[in-house]
Amino acid sequence: MSGLRVLLGIHHQLDPNLGAPGVTLALGSALAELGCNVFYYGFDQAFPGVTAYSAWHNVRFPWALSAWLARNAGRFDVLDITTGDNWPWARLGRPGARRRHALLTRSHGLEQVVSEQLRADARAGLARLSWKYPLYHGGFRLWEVRQSLLLADHVVLLNPMDRDYAHERLGVPGGRISLIPHGLPESFRALPPPEPFDESPLRLAFVGSWIQRKGREDVVAVAQALVEQGVAFSLTLLGTGMSEAEVLAAFPAPVRERLRVLPRYRHAELPELLRAQEVLLFPSHAEGYGMALVEAMACGLAPLSTPVGVAPEVIRDGETGRLLSIGDVPGFTSAVRACAEDRRWLLEVRRAAQVAVQGMTWREVALRTLRVYESVLRGEGEQASEPRAAG
Repeated sequence: MSGLRVLLGIHHQLDPNLGAPGVTLALGSALAELGCNVFYYGFDQAFPGVTAYSAWHNVRFPWALSAWLARNAGRFDVLDITTGDNWPWARLGRPGARRRHALLTRSHGLEQVVSEQLRADARAGLARLSWKYPLYHGGFRLWEVRQSLLLADHVVLLNPMDRDYAHERLGVPGGRISLIPHGLPESFRALPPPEPFDESPLRLAFVGSWIQRKGREDVVAVAQALVEQGVAFSLTLLGTGMSEAEVLAAFPAPVRERLRVLPRYRHAELPELLRAQEVLLFPSHAEGYGMALVEAMACGLAPLSTPVGVAPEVIRDGETGRLLSIGDVPGFTSAVRACAEDRRWLLEVRRAAQVAVQGMTWREVALRTLRVYESVLRGEGEQASEPRAAG
């Protein structure tokens, strides 16, 4: 079934240098190479002329999208929309849609799973929740996500934990869920194998927003412990989204001289930025996927990661990296020390990590996605023939 007209909708600005928007654009490009006609709807289309977005735009997006779909849905065979955003249009009976169409909802990390981990961190004193959190992100938004999951013809998720949660806790039939990972951009494929840095301090990297969910406090604690234990290292923090001064202020003074902070970078620059690094610190508390993990492995970094998102699928503990428990600062510290003390073993892990992710192509992701589209359009499986009532 070629020439499908596919709409990819996402509640973000369509910026290739951002996480979820970047993979959405990559998927669209790969689908186009397979013969699909791909269109996009994001903040740029929902809020024309706006250049600075706030939380209020997230609240308004499902309604802006639904109003637009009521006028334009008939242009598309497939409507592939991020979770939480398709429910108003679906509840209204999908006005304007073609008689035969497919409505999918796609998660870049199931919000319910992230919320439960955040609440657990708050109970343990590791995170502080605003009084406003239960009103939207920890309340109404979770309801919106469940509605979109139940009202869609099919659901695309990124990891087994999200799949099990959606099925067992949210009531989504297992036959309407597909697990489809992200692909590895071509610029990260077939990079030169990593080289040893035997005589220099161990080169650590952290890639991600400087927020609690990404393990911010754990990174600080590990770095402080390494200094106290006399381990020679440098730490580069990439894509923090916060200024160098703000990030440095989180670390004790003796650690700061070992740090380099790059708040933002173009995605195409990441292979070069990581080329001189050896180990990725990835102590995230919750991930839908963890694209930074896969990309760092492709660049020849040995990952030290929590078992979140895609990590359990790509890391063989002790062979292509290390898997450590969430919040295990002593474990991460010990793992870094082991890397520093056996650089020959570290080089073997780095090379194995690079090889482990080379088969993850966007073409394969697009082929799997296209098969799901075609199956839903043929009415196979447990897809919905009528809009569902969602409790």
